[in-house]
Amino acid sequence: MSTAQLQTAILSPSSSSQEVQAASTGSTSVVARQAQSNSSTSSTLLVSASNIPTNSTSSMQSLFTVVPTPDDELLYQLGPYQCTSTIEFTNFINILSNYIQMTENSIDAHIIQLSLNIHAAASPDNPAEPAPQPDQSTLPDSSNFLSSLLDASLSAYTYTPTELITDRANLNSSWYSVVPSRQPISAYYTTVIASDSVHTTPDGWPSESYVEVTKAKRLLIGFGSADPQMQSYDFPSDWGTIFPQDYIDANQSVRVTTNGIVDGGCFFNAGTTGLAQVNSSWSTSSNFSGFDYPTTPMSPVTPLLNLTSNLVACGISPTINQTLTNATANMNITNYQAVSYNSVWSWAYGEPRTSSGNNSDDDNNSLFRCALMDPTLNGRWRVDDCTSKYYAACRVASKPYQWQISSGSVTFSAAAGACSVNSTFAVPRTALENTYLHSALSARPDIANADASNGVWVQFNSLDVETCWVIGDSNVTCPYYEDAASVQRRTVLVPTIAAVIVLVLTALTLLVKCNQNRKTSKTRRTEGGWDYEGVPS
Repeated sequence: MSTAQLQTAILSPSSSSQEVQAASTGSTSVVARQAQSNSSTSSTLLVSASNIPTNSTSSMQSLFTVVPTPDDELLYQLGPYQCTSTIEFTNFINILSNYIQMTENSIDAHIIQLSLNIHAAASPDNPAEPAPQPDQSTLPDSSNFLSSLLDASLSAYTYTPTELITDRANLNSSWYSVVPSRQPISAYYTTVIASDSVHTTPDGWPSESYVEVTKAKRLLIGFGSADPQMQSYDFPSDWGTIFPQDYIDANQSVRVTTNGIVDGGCFFNAGTTGLAQVNSSWSTSSNFSGFDYPTTPMSPVTPLLNLTSNLVACGISPTINQTLTNATANMNITNYQAVSYNSVWSWAYGEPRTSSGNNSDDDNNSLFRCALMDPTLNGRWRVDDCTSKYYAACRVASKPYQWQISSGSVTFSAAAGACSVNSTFAVPRTALENTYLHSALSARPDIANADASNGVWVQFNSLDVETCWVIGDSNVTCPYYEDAASVQRRTVLVPTIAAVIVLVLTALTLLVKCNQNRKTSKTRRTEGGWDYEGVPS
């Protein structure tokens, strides 16, 4: 499925009478107000500006300094940490809700994965020291659990653990009840058939179209990391809405070189094509020992772009949790766009084109609507004339990672007949599948060592409606719009499975703090003694 991943850090106060905020500096938040930072630290502690008495500035000068921002908002610097008091948890929820509503159509809609990282805030007197464990009495009650706050505005869009359990318990009435195009790929999950012929699965996940179209949901929420000090929080009470820790996040240990080459931890193994041996549908990674993110204005971005492409090819979703070149996305979006583009594993740059580049009156341009894996583009795809002759990509025995290349070259319409017995003309559905097909292509020197006139057809075309790219043979129709003029204004990207991040969104850090600690601050009205605030990371 195609997803955008958001990471959010939720922080609980210590028992100190002074408020402390914690954040992940270097991340680009999804809100307008953001802090610049030269620090590459992924977790920092911040003093809340709203808790600093107006007469205490001089006495606390040794603890913090005031940092102005381009939009005249004051940030408070405490050692390596920055903070602001203008963003609350409800701001983030409203932004996310509004975004979902603005993208509620069949083309722009995609699954959003929200990961909540739970941290304890350290003492303002010792911000670099481990945080103390919050008192049990200061933890939120049921009305202020994270699930309660999220459900208030996002329940209509959230696909919950409860719904997943229900769907898995009876596939006959859930996934099997919809049209085949909305059913998940059976090769990616285990099926158990009971005596009453009811199919169940212990590990399957629905397809993106099932969640979005059949269930009308857009959001998956899960717990990410949690500090040991926060174990007293009642996590199980949230599990009806929020997936438990490590349920939809599988952090993969990866070794990389300084120039962005994956040196260990890649799921691709040319000698192994078994699904259980190489697949991890929720694998992600963001921290790499020895790799320097481009956090300063003069830092080279190319190693990060290499790393993004290589991680995706390895079946791992990259998560960016740093401010690139010391400029947030609202200041300079170029580098963030480049990272997003490099996470696209299917089309080569500039593709899919709508013509060969010749005169638009050329009749051949009307057939320039079939996708080809090009050996000169490192396994990426380009568009070519469907009547041209190329080899065909053939999936063996419906196995995701086992591919063959046809023995001869054919036109696109004849590609299905070119595959040998026990194999079918197909298209990669994930980045890792694409890597295995590229490996099979590389094993054919008569193709891989050829020039751009050679390549491999993949089962992807826009023959029915120009720019509406669909999986299938020459007779498949566009499912999105009956109005061809509307479709021409859109480009349909290949959907990906296993949370390969195409749209890269980074973190917003939030704070959970207890009102009883506001002894020296002006307080705002809250419910149940709890106030959820956030700072841009």
